[in-house]
Amino acid sequence: MKIKFLLCLILVFFFAAACGSDEENEEKNQVNDNDTAEETEDETPVIIVEEDDEDAVEDEFRKPTCYAGGAIIAEGGQQFVNCSEDPEKVRKQVCKNAKWVDEGDCVSATVKIPANSFKMGCDTEIEGNCKENAVPLHDVSVSEYTIDKFEVSVELFEKCIAANICTNDNAQEPHYRTSTDTYQCNIGNPDRKNHPANCVTWRGAKAYCEWLGKRLPTEAEWENAAKSGKAQLYPWGNSPEADCSNTVMRGSAAGCGSNTTSPIGSKPDGISANGIYDLSGNVAEYTNDWYDKNFYSKEEATQKDTQGPDEPEKETDKYKVVRGGSFVYGEDHARSSFRSGGKLDDPAIDFGFRCVSTAE
Repeated sequence: MKIKFLLCLILVFFFAAACGSDEENEEKNQVNDNDTAEETEDETPVIIVEEDDEDAVEDEFRKPTCYAGGAIIAEGGQQFVNCSEDPEKVRKQVCKNAKWVDEGDCVSATVKIPANSFKMGCDTEIEGNCKENAVPLHDVSVSEYTIDKFEVSVELFEKCIAANICTNDNAQEPHYRTSTDTYQCNIGNPDRKNHPANCVTWRGAKAYCEWLGKRLPTEAEWENAAKSGKAQLYPWGNSPEADCSNTVMRGSAAGCGSNTTSPIGSKPDGISANGIYDLSGNVAEYTNDWYDKNFYSKEEATQKDTQGPDEPEKETDKYKVVRGGSFVYGEDHARSSFRSGGKLDDPAIDFGFRCVSTAE
């Protein structure tokens, strides 16, 4: 009996131990499952976000884009093309489903600027530090004039070449360079006819404007248009700061990454209050004035409709004022007060122009 009793006790103990082990294992498994569940709950959002981020990046690449001669314009982006029936008019196009679609009729490519007075130069209260050649801030009055809304396009400049006006043949100095000289020059590139005409000399710009019965703007006219007659930092106001959302400038690389110019009028957020495009970038623009870094300190600078300083006597001092930023420079050049000088025969990759006409 004792032996049977002991055997029963041993069996009971063994069975209880075995059952206890299974329960402990199940409990351990539940803890591990819970840990796994908790870890999964903690990690799942991260995984989902990562997947969403990847999808977002992929979606960004999948978004329809339009090619514009080296510049990639995202869905909804815009450009302006010249109307064949009237070179003084343009038609807006919008990127839709990777295709350029006409939006609206041909509209005037010029805008009338009323006579007014404005503060010319760098305003320390707005800009802080000012470059030596942009001070002092001074009052200037200008008469009414009409200015191009857009920088002169390759298509229009090539028409001037075809008319033997803006040609390099028999010219004292070459008027332009082409895409065969460097890929950053737009003239001669069939994919960039709606880009600004760059690699043009001051003489070439002057010849084009005069061909149409116009002229290059004075420096005062240019800045008045860029500031819309107000004391402000950029053509669109004092903020936001200039970047690739509102102007064609050096971002991660030149041309907001494209290393080239962009189509005229492709940055609607950078338009001036007067309806003028690309005054802060794309290409820097020639004016008719001779360049003198100290001119703002002279009495002639405050005269109505000032024409700038007299022509320098020394050939080495003969530079023309160039205004505005370009696709190869950053934010400081995009400011409306920024000024520099360019040689008459320098077909720089970031120099272009627009024309004005005096009100009759």
